[in-house]
Amino acid sequence: MEFEINKFSNKFKNTIDWMLRDSHAQDIKDGLQYFNTNKNSLERDPDSKEALRLIIRLVKTSGFRLKPRNFDNKLDSFIKQYGEDFRTSSARDELNMLVGDRKKKNMELLFAYPTLKQFTDNLYTLANHGKTEVLGEKGRDNYLRDFGYWDRIPIDIHEMRFIIRSGIYHTFSSIDKSDHLRKSDLQDALTRFCRKCLNGYSVEGIDLGTAPGIVDTFIWSFSAIDIYNICGVTPKCEKCNLCDACLYSLANSQ
Repeated sequence: MEFEINKFSNKFKNTIDWMLRDSHAQDIKDGLQYFNTNKNSLERDPDSKEALRLIIRLVKTSGFRLKPRNFDNKLDSFIKQYGEDFRTSSARDELNMLVGDRKKKNMELLFAYPTLKQFTDNLYTLANHGKTEVLGEKGRDNYLRDFGYWDRIPIDIHEMRFIIRSGIYHTFSSIDKSDHLRKSDLQDALTRFCRKCLNGYSVEGIDLGTAPGIVDTFIWSFSAIDIYNICGVTPKCEKCNLCDACLYSLANSQ
């Protein structure tokens, strides 16, 4: 049986539909609502507290999920005390203590912007040229996706495995120029897949053809060990809705 991208894309849509009905459906929908709420909050308030909260967290953790003990409690206290007054001298001193000496420069770059909205818009421009500031590359894409730029993909090992195994990379990359170990090439392949195969397919009012960052959340949920754990370190093809359409599964069933 040969790999067919159209068959895979139809099965992928069916898998998303299944995820939106299954046991983790509410968590996924809550996540999509979180993205919408964030987008609206930054449009309504150019110094959104939620934007500030995520930026500080990503600066501190370098874009990864692990956080120091009690960090969230300290961050909540900071937001509650200072809110939009985070540029005052006393707030900046406390914020520098919160993120640590090595990250002070990151915060100085952030303070150079009159509003967080202006920082966000400029960060998106930088991202489109393969650059970043204040945040690392993964943190940059995580933040931008979470606040309305749904074409940004905060890719990690879960998505990397899926994009390669599924056949998305092999179909939508420039084989002579791409490197499957380079995140930007995997991001480009997923973006092309969404544009070509998911255009017009909407979830919670979001057209996935133009929102690979939202598609990323489904791939991550499908793969992560603490959610579905189907396409994880050891793929569970026997439990996978994509097993008769995925390149990896087809190759291993020959």
